[in-house]
Amino acid sequence: MHAIRVENLHKTFQTGTVKTDILKGLDFTIDTGDFVSIMGPSGSGKSTLLYLLGGLDTPTKGDVFIHGKALNTMKENEKSVLRKRDIGFVFQFYNLVPNLSVEDNILLPIILDGKNPKNYQDKLDELLTIIDMQDRRKHTPRQLSGGQQQRVAIARALLFDPQIILLDEPTGNLDSKNSVELMHLFKTINTTFSKTIIQVTHSEEFAQFGKRIIHLKDGIIEDKS
Repeated sequence: MHAIRVENLHKTFQTGTVKTDILKGLDFTIDTGDFVSIMGPSGSGKSTLLYLLGGLDTPTKGDVFIHGKALNTMKENEKSVLRKRDIGFVFQFYNLVPNLSVEDNILLPIILDGKNPKNYQDKLDELLTIIDMQDRRKHTPRQLSGGQQQRVAIARALLFDPQIILLDEPTGNLDSKNSVELMHLFKTINTTFSKTIIQVTHSEEFAQFGKRIIHLKDGIIEDKS
């Protein structure tokens, strides 16, 4: 079964009487364990597509299937559970809570879910090892570099062991050294843990970390190499 299947996907935004077609009938599949980079110029619909894949937005027409389940037929609470359990999100901005430690920022979804963080200490230790920040677990975001903060955001996205991870310009706020290190981390997560990764990027260099590239232009797919 495909991890993601997209069928005749359209997205139109309307401002007053003006309609803007952002995505125009996309069709593609992403296999389980794949690493796909989505590229295209600004305004091509990259981030819009990513939000539709993650159920953060709804299409004007067409559908997205996650492990065979159509997002359009899901109720909002079902989508919420899907986003929490099956899909991890990493954005350009780290969205960490400034006064919480690394540990608590990673465990925040557990805390907000009303669960006892003490029951997740083994998982926390595993995640800190994956991001190589065991010695920074008590630090707050202001004591970390941008690259380290993004690693914390990655660990938080992996907390519920999602099968799909969506990346929206994850290196956008980082210098080149930290960016390369982060992309190698994503590659490791993809290959070692068989996670399906879809990233939106402007960088041809970082797009090459994926196993294939989808090129978007003016809302249509130019190439699926």
